[in-house]
Amino acid sequence: MHHEMLKKVIAELAGVLPNARVGKIHQPAADVLVFRLRAGQENLRLLISASPDNCRIHLTEANFPNPSSPPRFCQLLRARVTRILSVQLLNDDRIVSIGCNGPKGETSLVVELTGRNCNMLLLDAGALIIDALHRVEGESSGRKIMPGQLYVLPEKNLSIFADVDMRGCDDSILSANASVDKFYTSGQSADNKTDLLSLIKKAVIKKRKKLQRRMESIAIEEQRQSDAEHFKQAGELLLANLHAIRRGMDSVALLNYYLEPPATETLLLDSRLSPTDNAGLYFKRYKKAKRGLEHSQRRMQETRDELAWLDSIDYSLLESGSAAELEEIAAECRQNGLLPTTGDRYAKKSLNLKSKPLEALSPSGFKVLCGRNNKQNDYLSTKELKPTDLWFHAHKCPGAHVLLRAAGCYDSVPPGDLEFAAGLAAGYSRAKADSKVEVMVTESKHVSKPRGAKPGLVTVRQYKTLIVKPLRID
Repeated sequence: MHHEMLKKVIAELAGVLPNARVGKIHQPAADVLVFRLRAGQENLRLLISASPDNCRIHLTEANFPNPSSPPRFCQLLRARVTRILSVQLLNDDRIVSIGCNGPKGETSLVVELTGRNCNMLLLDAGALIIDALHRVEGESSGRKIMPGQLYVLPEKNLSIFADVDMRGCDDSILSANASVDKFYTSGQSADNKTDLLSLIKKAVIKKRKKLQRRMESIAIEEQRQSDAEHFKQAGELLLANLHAIRRGMDSVALLNYYLEPPATETLLLDSRLSPTDNAGLYFKRYKKAKRGLEHSQRRMQETRDELAWLDSIDYSLLESGSAAELEEIAAECRQNGLLPTTGDRYAKKSLNLKSKPLEALSPSGFKVLCGRNNKQNDYLSTKELKPTDLWFHAHKCPGAHVLLRAAGCYDSVPPGDLEFAAGLAAGYSRAKADSKVEVMVTESKHVSKPRGAKPGLVTVRQYKTLIVKPLRID
């Protein structure tokens, strides 16, 4: 943000912000504050960034996620600032003073847009520092920025402020604030998308490693519990040979007729128990091991389902072509605990899609719908799937849920239409680079979503398969 552009922005702000009421103050990033303001009949958002790379101040149309609890400096501003009185530049420098009023009287928010030393400070009426976004002890720089210190202007140096290339920012059609907002948010959206994509990928890798370790642990437990049937057989052998067992015996050798061929096996006994009680002890071990094995098998299946869901997230990331689609994936990850939630606005998401499934027409004119991520897949398979639709999905591979609309039963659909829909299911799957892909096709009555299943995961009870060449239409 060039010094001359800053002057234009402040001139505009000085005309609209005085006497504006502060509704809310957010701190969506470590160096960024967003003021929600009511100026006359208008609702405005004032963005202040003290980031060394993107230091700026301007009105913005962008929305920002907010942390569940405000950081220290944001809490202070919420407590001390309820109205803006004035906006001005100080010392013809990149320093902006915002006069404020609040429950404890007048204050000034000083914004220093000075490159690597950017900062924000709240001053009282006597220019004493109440607090700062970044406190500075002053040993190396010589300028101390701590609560209770008298505020001293930084040394003037306009040259470092011209480092940011803002060519194309000065749009004669737009106001200075709108031009700056457009300049930064257009470039920032790509950065934000890259950051969010990287965050999701790292979370997927971390979760996958955890699930793989869990599977190894469950497999060891299953191996230990696999003797359940043997305990049952031992109990039955003891009951069949009560005449050969006496209290006080530590073991007994019996013919195990469950083996093929039958062979003699030595069974350990508790010398304190009767023969019948020893048999009961083996049956008790059998029930415990069987319950444990069923629990382990259930956990193993749940773990496999989670890994399948992670595979579907990976596929969705590859297919995401817009910020809206990426945000849908991020929201899904938050809702399922893969990413931390950033506020209440992510807690409840409706099925009103910001991005829509692909639509196409088959050779005979049937409508075909193709999901691009788990949210769209869920929407298609749980809300859009009609009794007369056919459902397609790449076999044993994460990918799109594809619907062939109003097609009737499998045998009544022309082969070309089946191959078209199956080709889309293959083309929008992880196997899209293969020359031939096996695709499941079934009627809607055989598709259901289990209770509690992850997004995009369904159960298919009966299906046929087609071998097709992957097809894409975008």
